[in-house]
Amino acid sequence: MILRSVKSWVVVFGFLFLASSSAIAEKFTVGTGQNSAGLYIEWSDGYIAEFAVRFESVSITGLNLFDMVEASLGLTTVRLNYGTSVFIDGISFNGHSNIGYGGGENWWHQWIKNGDGNWEWGSGVSERILNNGDSDGWIYGRAGEPVPEPLSVALFGLSGLILSRCRRQRRIS
Repeated sequence: MILRSVKSWVVVFGFLFLASSSAIAEKFTVGTGQNSAGLYIEWSDGYIAEFAVRFESVSITGLNLFDMVEASLGLTTVRLNYGTSVFIDGISFNGHSNIGYGGGENWWHQWIKNGDGNWEWGSGVSERILNNGDSDGWIYGRAGEPVPEPLSVALFGLSGLILSRCRRQRRIS
């Protein structure tokens, strides 16, 4: 009976792991230099790309992050220029694209993270100054902050705990 229970849990967590794998981010590195900033982008279809952008200068702007990725990997942005500010209105990459306001939360939400701090609401891509270790996150279709670690890591850990408990109970019986 316990063995059947363990097999059931393995099947359930295997399914959840595979279902969550579509949210696993593709990771890319662009640029050169001793400093690095992160660029996290999540499209409404669930595709996530994480870019490590390497640079030499002391700091760069949020627009510089996009410029470097665009020059290296073919990502494209639609930018609305309002004089002193720039607004990101569209991002396309690897066949994934969200452009314009689509109602509700269907627009590009900017998040910023300084060093190891927490994600905070963004202040504008052209005004944003990033230093080594900082990150910008862009999400289309939901207001929540970036979640760079895939759910599959948590599910894998949880399944291990359950399996070890089942094994312990089997030895006791």
